[in-house]
Amino acid sequence: MSGKTLSQKVWDRHVVRSADGQPDLLFIDLHLVHEVTSPQAFDGLRTAGRRVRHPELTVATEDHNVPTVDIDQPIADPVSRTQVEALRTNCEEFGVRLYPMGDPGQGIVHVIGPEKGLTLPGMTVVCGDSHTSTHGAFGALAFGIGTSEVEHVLATQTLPQQVPGTLAVTVDGTLPEGSTAKDVILAIVGHLGTGGGIGSVIEYRGEVIRNLSMEGRMTVCNMSIEAGAKAGLIAPDDTTFEYLAGRPHAPFGADWDAAVNDWRSLATDDDAVFDREVVLDGADIVPHVSWGTNPGQVMRMDGTVPDPGSFEDPSQAEGPPSGPWTTWDWPPGNPHPRRGRRHRVHRLVHQQPHRGPPGRR
Repeated sequence: MSGKTLSQKVWDRHVVRSADGQPDLLFIDLHLVHEVTSPQAFDGLRTAGRRVRHPELTVATEDHNVPTVDIDQPIADPVSRTQVEALRTNCEEFGVRLYPMGDPGQGIVHVIGPEKGLTLPGMTVVCGDSHTSTHGAFGALAFGIGTSEVEHVLATQTLPQQVPGTLAVTVDGTLPEGSTAKDVILAIVGHLGTGGGIGSVIEYRGEVIRNLSMEGRMTVCNMSIEAGAKAGLIAPDDTTFEYLAGRPHAPFGADWDAAVNDWRSLATDDDAVFDREVVLDGADIVPHVSWGTNPGQVMRMDGTVPDPGSFEDPSQAEGPPSGPWTTWDWPPGNPHPRRGRRHRVHRLVHQQPHRGPPGRR
């Protein structure tokens, strides 16, 4: 019998029930909640007369509708204000811990989890947000869920899930000067395409990945969904442990020592077999830019934008309005018009309605 991959190890630790022909029932260690995908879920609990099964494993924050200026003033947009007010009411009624606007602990949901030490290696983490894969940087199995699933987790602290496939993406070597974690994941998504990871959990491996900071690893795992993957994760190591040590909700003392000892076992076995493996050379990952209307349309900054007539799929040549060829005055077969002047690219991006992959929550 062959060994297990990291994702298989974490999965197996959380199976509550398994039956032939049925999805596995997983226990969820951490449920992150925000104001956009939770109102109907709480309404469902209220209608059914149910409580939150494990409020101590549920953490809420206001992040999607929070203004970046005048945060001491009422939210101007009525829909945004209603959603935030609903979250406050629901959390108070159901006993869920909430970090509201103005609280020092409030922040982007996928940032406060790591910063507070709520996200830990080997956990299952879910949130009603596609970029929950961010938490995979810590060796957690983390994925986004829909509103009906949010209600299911609130009510049971479990979730029925089909066993995902396994995909190893190894990036060896050393990155060129000027390349960052964002360039790494853009190159990976460009290689895999937006459907290359469908049905799979991606494990990022190799020297380049190991040399990334935790923030860099979060950047990589965050965009796993852009390749269509269920989740993305990285095996925990000393970089992970150094980041987590002393965080408010991380173990401490003898519990910390025991936890780290366990976390070191969260690595893919040498004889494990992945469903698919992809290898990239870090030396080839120069700075990248998104040129199109989906995350798979990326290119090297020293490359050329493709001719729309060369696409096998005609829909790829369509976009608002026909992609970079008109929006950016970027003729096919030519290098990026701001190559070598990256500050100008930044200005250009912010002036256009069509931006490529935005900053992710």
